[in-house]
Amino acid sequence: MSKSSSGLFSGTTGYMHALGEDVFEKIMPNGEKNVDFNKLPGSTGYQIKNRLTDKQMEYLTNEYGVEFAQVYRLGPGKNGGGGTYYIYSGTRNSVLVPVDKNTILINHTHPGGTASPSKQDMKLMAMYAKLGSPQKTSAIIPSGKATIKFTSKGKKR
Repeated sequence: MSKSSSGLFSGTTGYMHALGEDVFEKIMPNGEKNVDFNKLPGSTGYQIKNRLTDKQMEYLTNEYGVEFAQVYRLGPGKNGGGGTYYIYSGTRNSVLVPVDKNTILINHTHPGGTASPSKQDMKLMAMYAKLGSPQKTSAIIPSGKATIKFTSKGKKR
């Protein structure tokens, strides 16, 4: 492992090791593990090895001040098993993700802390359903607040 000192890292220092060309696992001084980047993934996205926790997603949005989204691309196995995870970054108010029948939007962040889905969030869920995706619900991780689940009709109760 090498001490982090360059790239997009800001604030706290920690240790990191490569998970890919631009993706790193960053070990924070308190021992927590976070994913970090040499450069943000943007709308191209980066394949990641495992699903990120809500806490890791919130860390990323707090660190960079933009929305992040995590998707699962269905694999060839039963119920889409054997698929791959991807992470995308956007702006403070949006993030572009792939929309097709083989993609599931696991979650996305709201840097401003809004704890409800936007009209665009609900529209996106409706588009997944129309294309035949097994997507039923997704989650929003608002900065500083509890994660919420939502559908194409709004917040899930």
